[in-house]
Amino acid sequence: MESSLNPTDVRRAAMDLLARREHGVEELRLKLKRRFGREEDFEAIATEQLQRLVDEGLLSDSRFSAAMLRQLVAKGIGPLRLDQELRNKGIQESWQACAVLAELEVDWRQQAREVYSKRFPHPISENDPAASRREWGRRARFMQYRGFEPDHFMALIEYETAGID
Repeated sequence: MESSLNPTDVRRAAMDLLARREHGVEELRLKLKRRFGREEDFEAIATEQLQRLVDEGLLSDSRFSAAMLRQLVAKGIGPLRLDQELRNKGIQESWQACAVLAELEVDWRQQAREVYSKRFPHPISENDPAASRREWGRRARFMQYRGFEPDHFMALIEYETAGID
């Protein structure tokens, strides 16, 4: 029985997605699967077409991760969240070895300072110690959510709460 899935259709759909922005191989495979996944020979055809795109230099995990890395660093995302975001997109290689990161010369403490001061322009009030501790926790959770390690931001919060017991 012949498959109704045409390899040209899969390639065209992949090219349309790549025309909009860079994609990783696994991310593109998932998007194609949503569209063509019910077809009988999808896996074989998708693997073949994706490999062709990689061989032609039109699809690249390293180019995708570099673009995503630049975008996320510009948004103020920390190193732990960068790792998580790239893994969610199917990139297993270490972003830390990426040449783009060396190009950007990211100072994570400075990045944390900028994110923190933008989100929390005012110091923690010392009027109510219980409320101050809650606010301290809220700020720490925000910075962790953004992907910063405690040593990147703890000094910022502790400096503000030095007089609070």
